[in-house]
Amino acid sequence: MAVRELDARPEPMASFPDDGTYRWLGLEDGNGPYGVAAIAPRAGYLELHLTVTRWGPGVRRVVARDLEWFKDEARRLGLPKIMGVRADGEGRFDPNLFRFARLFGFTETCVFQTASMNVD
Repeated sequence: MAVRELDARPEPMASFPDDGTYRWLGLEDGNGPYGVAAIAPRAGYLELHLTVTRWGPGVRRVVARDLEWFKDEARRLGLPKIMGVRADGEGRFDPNLFRFARLFGFTETCVFQTASMNVD
């Protein structure tokens, strides 16, 4: 299986809270790791963050296969939808996100930006 549970938060997701909210996942193909993911069940959907660290036609095919694993996991949790979320701590907009998402069947795209402030 190309999706495996990780024991610790992966470096590309260092800005995510490491408080048990997310499950950390490693993504691999026949050539080794190609990315990492974080998932969290939410009300009505499975939140998915995916970071691809290596790309190419072979990885594209593996991503499509691995999305079936994510769909199965959402079904197992009783969630009818997967919502892909892109977080960028540098505040950059990625114009390729929607094209990438459409390649794998995601629809209902939108832009969601946040800002946070520590109160202590």
